[in-house]
Amino acid sequence: MNVPVSDVNTPSAAEQQQDPKALLRAALDALPDIALVLDTQGVIVMTNTTWRQYALAYNAQPGMPATDSDVGINYLDALVLDNDQDDSARQAVQGIRDVLSGHMEAFCLTYPCHTGDERHWFTMTVTGLVWDDAPGALVTHTDTTPRHRLTRR
Repeated sequence: MNVPVSDVNTPSAAEQQQDPKALLRAALDALPDIALVLDTQGVIVMTNTTWRQYALAYNAQPGMPATDSDVGINYLDALVLDNDQDDSARQAVQGIRDVLSGHMEAFCLTYPCHTGDERHWFTMTVTGLVWDDAPGALVTHTDTTPRHRLTRR
């Protein structure tokens, strides 16, 4: 997926050396996996380049990011609204809440994410972190489709 994404908020090298959030952004942007950071309420406070590319590539409106995927959106609410009857979505929301509340250190869930003509599986990993002196979470989504297909044969 080669969707160009520009990020006007990309910090300079000097800013990255002094700002922990800039360091985190640089680290997330280096990841091939889809990644986002949530604050204590589940609001998206940071996304990586791969997340933004995915949001553009798989939105119903070509060239426009999905409206429920940007900074400022409550990710937990978006999961519930987009997947109202989906058991995986309910498990994901509960796992994220458990990490944000400190009941769990980490949470992992493999789930289907099929498009009209393709079958995909992802593994979501949620890890606690501190964001603005409060509990937050790093959420990554790794495409595990090849591994899933091998184990299902």
